This record gives sequence, C-alpha cells and structure tokens, in this order.
Amino acid sequence: MKLVVQKFGGSSVANPERMRRCAERAVAAKQAGQHVVIVVSAMGDSTDDLLELAAKFTKSPSRREIDQLLSTGEQVSSALMAMTLHGMGYEAVSLTGAQSGIKTEDASFTRARIASIDDTRLRRELDAGRIPVVTGFQGVTNDGETATLGRGGSDTTAVALAAALKADVCEIYTDVDGIFTSDPRLVPTAVRRDRFTYDEMLEAASLGARVMHPRAVELGKKYNVPIKVLHSQIDGLGTLIAGEDPSMESRVVACVALKNDLGRIMIRDLPNRAGVQSAIFEPVAAANVSVDDIIQEETTPGHITLTFTLDRADITEIKPVVEIAAKRIWAEAAGSSARETDAGVIVRTGYCKVSAIGAGMRSHSGVASTMFKTLAQQGVRIENITTSEIAISCILEEADGPKALKAVHDAFGLGASETR
Repeated sequence: MKLVVQKFGGSSVANPERMRRCAERAVAAKQAGQHVVIVVSAMGDSTDDLLELAAKFTKSPSRREIDQLLSTGEQVSSALMAMTLHGMGYEAVSLTGAQSGIKTEDASFTRARIASIDDTRLRRELDAGRIPVVTGFQGVTNDGETATLGRGGSDTTAVALAAALKADVCEIYTDVDGIFTSDPRLVPTAVRRDRFTYDEMLEAASLGARVMHPRAVELGKKYNVPIKVLHSQIDGLGTLIAGEDPSMESRVVACVALKNDLGRIMIRDLPNRAGVQSAIFEPVAAANVSVDDIIQEETTPGHITLTFTLDRADITEIKPVVEIAAKRIWAEAAGSSARETDAGVIVRTGYCKVSAIGAGMRSHSGVASTMFKTLAQQGVRIENITTSEIAISCILEEADGPKALKAVHDAFGLGASETR
C-alpha cells in the first residue's frame, strides 16, 4: 500500500472551514487506498500570538520556556485536525513530536535538529487503520525536553517523517499553487513551474524563497523523497521537487529570489595570520547562527577586514560574540590583555539579497553579466557578490530589493510561457 505524508501550513488550518478542506485531502488519499500521515503547523498566526503573549510577561524569556510555549500551537492544531477527521467518520490520532518518536540532537532550544525518528508508534497507528496527525516543528531530546526546530520546521518534520517511513511522496500544502519563478506578490508576471530540482529549490529556499524550508529540501535530497507543493484549498497541478531531469539543462535560470532583513558585521584591523578566520567564526557556529556570505579584504600590509552578512534577527545575539573573539585576537596581536574599544566591529542593517538560480548555469555562460547589466540599468548599487555552481547573488540596499527583483526576473524572460 502506498504511503503519503501531507503537511498543512498555518494559513491552511487557520479556521474550521480551511481545516476541513485539508482533512478532505487526507480522506481522498485514504479512499484511494493509501496510508496517510498528516503533519500540521500552528493555526494561522498562533506562533506570533504566543510570542507576543510571552513578551507581556518578560522581555527575556529563556529559550527552553519559549519552546514549551510555542509547542502548544501545533498541539492545538493536531488535536483539532483529529477531531475534524473523527467528525467525518475516519479514525485519527493526534501525536506530539515525542509521541511520534522524533528525537532531536541536543537541547538547542528554538533551533534543534532532528537526530533520529523511531517510527514504531506511527506504523502501529497506520496498521490499525488510523490517520496519525503529527505536530510539526518539534521533537524531544534524550533528556525528555521539548525542543522546536525553528521557523518553517514543520516542513522539516514532514520530509523527515516521509524519509523514515519510506513514503512515496511528501505533499506540502500551502496557500499558493506550487512554486513560482519569483514571489507573485512582488512580481506579478511570475509563473508556476511544474518542476524544480532539489539543488535549485535548496538554493532558492536558502536565498529567500519562502515556500519551502531549506532543511526540508536538504532532507528530501539526501533521502530521495519526492516533494510536491500544492494549494491546500484549491485543486491544481502544483510543483514537484525531485532529482534532475535532462530537459532542465535548456533552462538557464529557474527563478529569482529576494531575501530581506539582512545585516552586516564588519571586523577591521585583524592581523593577517593563520587561524584568524577560525577564531571569529567558530563561536558564531557554536551559537547555531548561519552567515550568508563572507568577504575578506587586505586593508594594509599584514592586516585584513572580515565582513559577513546574516539575518538581522541574529545580530543582537552574535555582535557580543564577535566582539569578544575580536578583542582576544587584537590583544594577542598587541601583546596586551585587552583592547579598550569595540570600534573595530561595525554593524549595519538595511540590506537584502537578490539571487538568480538555475541548474542550467552549470553549462551556460553570461548569467552574471546579464544580471549586473540589468541592475546597472536600474541604478542599483551592488554591495557585494556571491556565487555558487547554480546561483548568483547580489547584496543590495533593502530599498532597492523589489525593483531589482522585478528587473532581473524580466531580464531572464521568466514570465514567458516556456518557463514552465
């Protein structure tokens, strides 16, 4: 018997009517002879509401208590979805991450990673003919602590469960009919694509496309789980995320993405010696914070400046970490125990990143020149540039983001019918 994992996002289960429509999709799969596992996010804006509620009680809640609080949002959704299915005449059971056997690596509260899944309970429920409704976004540590997976973690939960259960497909239901060549709210000419490769979607997700969570796509690629992105309320073709198709080589750029809310940290006057980069970025990594790009410049003989961008939300936490590391380096270089000023660490916000992504870049040239020429014609100044095998990204002033996104999208002809 085939098995499908269906994940429903917060907007898809925001009210009883929407939740029932999602339940109908699970029922349809059940009636077609498939085993079904459902993963749900918190209803609507419940997560934001809970964070606002916490802020009324304290300005600095512990990460552990935040996870205890936020995990209740998905528990409400899973119980209500199970009740909805009961009302439709189908057996279902709501399960927390812990009850579903989802173990996280450690107690990195609010940023946990899935370590393993014991599928014993899930298979028992499936064998009994029930539809398990699993809380997304959360798991349990070896110490029995509830730990959440961070924003978008329900996608990760769904793909991880699909991999553990060897599901035939993982269906991600959201409020758009698949994945578009850009954000249709910002680029009206954007069109839906029938298919993306794992690599294209992984790049797009990490560079600002919000339809899929990067960790979920990474899991899909690792375990070869086909992922289908569909509209939860409207029937449509959706978009398949899977391995590469030879026909995709003919398309150079698959989509363009915009990532807002970036900040930049610059560390000046560092000695240009072995180990400096490690001394700065090891404590950043230990804080479980990802950086977007890194630039190293030699400013004077024997001295460098390191600059990196990151999510603006992480700056408050990372700035003191970087200052401590930089002070230690400066002190060692000067032969003293301390440096009195932090003037060498400069923080600035108000940046964005516009990226062009496509597997065809591996075998086609001219993408970078087209992108740079387009931005120049728009009068957009590029702060810095990063590239990968299938992506080119430009850091810009945040105010230039929307017009840059539209211009790059049009420059590559992504609104044309052949982009499908």
